[in-house]
Amino acid sequence: MDDLPATTAVEPPLVRIAPGTRIRRYRPVTALSGILLFACMFLPAVDACGPVMPYELPPLVPPYALGLVFALIAIAQTERGLRRGIVALRAVSVITAAAGVVVMPVVPEIGIPELVLGVGLLGVIGPWRTTERNVAAAALVVAAVSALWFGLWCLDDGALIGVYLSVASSGGLLLGAVLWRGELADRPPVDVTPAVARRRGRGRGRGQGPGPGPGPGPGPGMISSPR
Repeated sequence: MDDLPATTAVEPPLVRIAPGTRIRRYRPVTALSGILLFACMFLPAVDACGPVMPYELPPLVPPYALGLVFALIAIAQTERGLRRGIVALRAVSVITAAAGVVVMPVVPEIGIPELVLGVGLLGVIGPWRTTERNVAAAALVVAAVSALWFGLWCLDDGALIGVYLSVASSGGLLLGAVLWRGELADRPPVDVTPAVARRRGRGRGRGQGPGPGPGPGPGPGMISSPR
């Protein structure tokens, strides 16, 4: 087998700004929007006989938590950081689906969307292996659903500053997800599995070449979940 390129699960930069300098445009947009969305969890959202903070109502927390997860994934520039972000994304998706099941009999207008969102995200990113393209698609889904969700909140007469900022940050997250998908569509995936990268590193540490590959892996662009 030919030598595989020593790359990580993080897609390399795409846009040249100056000689020797490259950035990925989606990173700052996604990171700032996700952090702002998470911060909105601690701002007054609606007036119901007094300001109500989203963190006081756990069923309303998933969109804010997902915003933070995508911000951390955007900030991560290593394979380990990306893989940890994917684990966190799966965990929040499972919690969201479980919360939807619990809340649906009591408040179906909240429980049903949560269940659909949680199951949908797990379907997009997959239970075991995924690609960065799938993670970007999940960000697109979360941003679109969040923008619609908070947009409906804005129609309430009791909507407060937290809801309006949530709409704005969801829009920013949607823009970041569109940029992310566009950048990934411009290049073929070149990732290798973490096991291959680790084996190559150990071989070089002993002064040996990488040797033949370990056999068929999960395929180009695939990211395996930690065991």
